[in-house]
Amino acid sequence: LKFIDLVLEVVDARLPLAGRNERLQKMLGGKKIITILNKSDLADKEITGRWLSVLAGDKGPVLAFDAKKMGGVKKLENLLLANRPQSIKYRRPLRLIVVGIPNTGKSTIINRLAGKFALRTGEKPGITRGPQWLRLRSGWEMLDTPGLLPPSLKGKSAASVFGLAAIGSLDIDSYDEEEVVLWLLERYLSGEKTRRSLFDCYSLGSEDILDVSGDLLYTIGARRGCLIKGGQVDKKKTARIVLRDFRKGTLGRISLEKPEDYNGTLSER
Repeated sequence: LKFIDLVLEVVDARLPLAGRNERLQKMLGGKKIITILNKSDLADKEITGRWLSVLAGDKGPVLAFDAKKMGGVKKLENLLLANRPQSIKYRRPLRLIVVGIPNTGKSTIINRLAGKFALRTGEKPGITRGPQWLRLRSGWEMLDTPGLLPPSLKGKSAASVFGLAAIGSLDIDSYDEEEVVLWLLERYLSGEKTRRSLFDCYSLGSEDILDVSGDLLYTIGARRGCLIKGGQVDKKKTARIVLRDFRKGTLGRISLEKPEDYNGTLSER
């Protein structure tokens, strides 16, 4: 950290609070942090706007970011330049570090800033195995680090753990995919816009929504042809399809948590 001028903390915009490693933030000490709400194109735009207001604080600015838009890269570069510490000698390049939990898109952001495919990316957590320095097209230097989760998720709510599993930050062997998908389907059914996008994706009608005890997952599996011997629906395969569609944005925009979910406890964090 003594070599670092600015910290970029990359957070999934769909899970902007539960998807932050609070222990990691403490480790960063007094370093100025720029928080990037990445994958903002997958989150509810209005809710993301509320999160931007809530998360903006003394540590540094917060930016909603869509790596698919090159205009966003220029905006990020300007933000970094504006927050360049005054103590840096003019000839020395700005040194950055990117941190966050697994699978939030850290390597993708670095590739955009580097202007080339400098790092491997993927849907599975743990693609980045160790810290590595890279030179960005601006001449700045950036240290990429592996995604870091707390040693234990004890104390986190069930919704937080389900959310981490849904966005792909947890190893696939550490959670039950069907349970996570049923929780995720409940989130989609709870809002008018999200319910409509779910219906459109899987060609569902209101008669298909009996409850979320498994019938909906069965219906989606039948529509997608996820059948096993005897004509039964393979719910495990169906759950993986739904998770894949969610992570790619096929199911439509959704935010898995809202500022008001925390009932005034945000100030304590």
